[in-house]
Formats: sequence, structure tokens, C-alpha cells
Amino acid sequence: MIRLFSVAFPVLLSFASFGQTSDLVVFSDDGTKFTLIVDGDVKNAEAATRVVATGIRTETPVMMIKFTDAAVPPIKQNGYLEMGKEYTMMLTTNKKGARVLRMTGTAELGTASKAETTKPTPPPTFVEDAPNTTVVEQELVVPGDEVITTTTVVEEGEPIGDGENVNINMGVNGINFNMNVNVDEGTKTTSSSSSTRTTTTTTTRTSGTPKPIIDTKPKPVEPAVYSMPGYSGRVGCGWPMSDTEFADVKKSIEAKSFEDSKMTLAKQVGANRCFTVAQVKGLMTLFSFEDSKLDIAKYAYERTYDIDNYYKVNDAFAFETSIDDLNEYIQAR
Repeated sequence: MIRLFSVAFPVLLSFASFGQTSDLVVFSDDGTKFTLIVDGDVKNAEAATRVVATGIRTETPVMMIKFTDAAVPPIKQNGYLEMGKEYTMMLTTNKKGARVLRMTGTAELGTASKAETTKPTPPPTFVEDAPNTTVVEQELVVPGDEVITTTTVVEEGEPIGDGENVNINMGVNGINFNMNVNVDEGTKTTSSSSSTRTTTTTTTRTSGTPKPIIDTKPKPVEPAVYSMPGYSGRVGCGWPMSDTEFADVKKSIEAKSFEDSKMTLAKQVGANRCFTVAQVKGLMTLFSFEDSKLDIAKYAYERTYDIDNYYKVNDAFAFETSIDDLNEYIQAR
């Protein structure tokens, strides 16, 4: 009976997990078009800036990004996707100018398919060309700070020959002056049909010092920038985890019984977080095998704030060959 149960239990677990899938949403932050391939399956026939891959059946799929520009090398990366969830990853460029995939968040399964499709922008309204017009505007200041502005608009038809018709209308203290000038070049005769609209605006100026304009709009708050005390070297990421947050992460990893489970959780935490060199050394001490320590040291290199201090993680290795292997990895980045 005990032997029968030991054989049947793994089978029941496999049936329980059968049929579960995960979804993956990949987008580029600069509009670059690409093709997504998951475990050899091409997810989009035409290159796009955002690709949704559904029905992924493996927790550790092999993801490949191919670009429309053949000069840009493709990206090949292993991932960890827990079944029954949707993961979003961003295709971006790191500080060294290389294309990388970064995890940006998780959501309930099916969230991407519920996203509303962007509605097309309606075509612009047709605007008829403005007629051929001549605008003459004059401003006259009279006593009492009164300003009389007369604007004359002459809409002209098709002229016969070369010439220009200018109409000026002025008004000062109720007295109107009207002058029509026809200017010809040489001996050519001009003839055109026109209609005139005249608009007169009277404005009274107020003497005295103008009041200052006070801008009451709220000013944007500049984001805070982290600065590590005593460190002035290169920065590998924006803002490292606090000591309290890292202590919680370390406690969760320590609770795992198997080396593979610890590695999976550590990489899941580091997908969207920033470490310090001291925190990376703390992660390495949680693993028993030298290969696992080397793996997590390579993984955390581009996710570390004080990257020029990375030589300090060598203290966590037991063999010199591991230090040489890590150094070769860093030199190749």
C-alpha cells in the first residue's frame, strides 16, 4: 500500500499541474519592432513593438528576440514564469548600449487580452483654402489714452495684368479718412473685383504700473537621486534595496530547502530590484554549491548599484577558478 501511494502521488501532482499555462507580454520602450520566439515557437508573424504570447506551458521557457535590423544581434534569454500568471517584460537598452529584456511586473492571467484596442484617430476635417486677401491695420493714439484701430480686409478676385490695390481707412475723434490707392507697374492696366470689410476697435488704456502675473500652477517635484555615502564610482542601477527589505528577501530564500528553489526565488526578486555589493555577497552565502554562487554573482552584476566595488564578491568563493570565471564574464559585458 505504501509503495502504491509513493508511485501514485507524483502522478496526481502532474495531473494537477496539467493544463496550466502562463502568458507573456513583451514591449519595446523606444518603438523598435521585433519578433518574439518562445521555445522555438514564433509568436508574431510580422515584426511589432508589442507582442502577447499566450498558452506558455513551461516554467523556464527559452525566449528569443529577433530585430528587423539584421545588424542588431538577437537576444536569447531563459526565464522563469510561474503557471497561472501573466508576466510583462520590457525590451530596453542598458548603459553599455546593449539590448536587454527586463521584467516589469506580473498580473492575473488574461489581463493583456482584456486591454482595450487603441481607437484610430479620425482624419482631419477638410478646411477650404483662405481667399486671396489683403489686410491693412493701423493704430492711432489720441488724447485720453484712447486707441482707435482700423482693420481693412480687401478680398480680391483674379487680376488682369500686374498691380496692387491698397485701401486705408482711419478714424480720429469721430472724423473718418478714406484713401484708395491703385499702384501699377509701368504702363500695364490692372482690373480686379474686390469686396472690403472694415472693422474698427476702440481701446482705452489704463495708466499706471501693470500688476505682476503670479503663476499659481504647481511645480513638478524633481525625483530624488540615491547617493551611496563614500562611493564615487560607476552606478549600475538606480536605487538599491533597503537593509530592511533585503533582510526579508534573505529570510524568504533561507526558508527554501533545495538549491534550485533558492536560485529561482533569488532571480525572481532580482528581476526588478537593485542590489549593493554587500547584498550580493549576502545572497551568495545562502548557497552551498560553488556553481550556484557563481551563477548568482553573474546574474546580479548588472543589477548592482556600486558596480566598481564588485571585486569584493570574490571573498564569497572557495576556488580561484570561480574568480577567474566571473572576471571573464564581466570583461565580456
